[in-house]
Amino acid sequence: MVAQATPLILVVEGVNPYRMLLPLLGAVAQPAAEWEDGYLERAPLTAAIARQTGGEVRRIAWSGVPTDQTGLRAAVDLLKAELAAAQGQGRAVWLLSHSLGSVIAYLALADGGGRSPVQTFVSLASPFGRPPILQWLAQAHPGLPLAASSGGVLGPAGLGIGRWINVYTAWDPLGGPIRSEGVENHALGLQPGGPLPTPTDLILAHTLPFRDADLFRLVVGQAAGRPQRSGE
Repeated sequence: MVAQATPLILVVEGVNPYRMLLPLLGAVAQPAAEWEDGYLERAPLTAAIARQTGGEVRRIAWSGVPTDQTGLRAAVDLLKAELAAAQGQGRAVWLLSHSLGSVIAYLALADGGGRSPVQTFVSLASPFGRPPILQWLAQAHPGLPLAASSGGVLGPAGLGIGRWINVYTAWDPLGGPIRSEGVENHALGLQPGGPLPTPTDLILAHTLPFRDADLFRLVVGQAAGRPQRSGE
């Protein structure tokens, strides 16, 4: 009997949201060192997927600066190389991304010719759900095929992957529902602290997709082949 290859959990982060939150929280916030690169790699959601699947977590490192043209392109190429290696090794892949990281993940998948070892692609707070943000990114990165994506993106069948789960918070200005066939959109609820959302509320909304307890059950349940929801 041939042993099954260890699954691979590839993590692609966006702009570190906690770095934006620290100046707003001041002394209440944890030390900045707690939120250096690796915030999604360390997130409970990532750990839960790793426990459920027995997979190896590996982060696609890059600067996280939205206008870093060289770094973003290098991250796309690095992810493509990781996916090609996993394909050759027969490893199933979970691709977990947040915010701008979902753009890197998508570009790598879209350039794969419809063949990919990705079993599940999870995008959290993705700008593919906010066309104005995507248009700004297209202007900031004219060398990447982002402009065409503003009119629609390929779904899981077109990308050659098993599933695409997209999670967003309704009033997050940077992420929203993705209108593409086969994408499973999940909206999370979050109440602002006052009559109007504050900057802190907006950042918390942007981070909720990898902090929400119901999401852990939903996404991790997918690894076992059956979604689990609250009350199960």
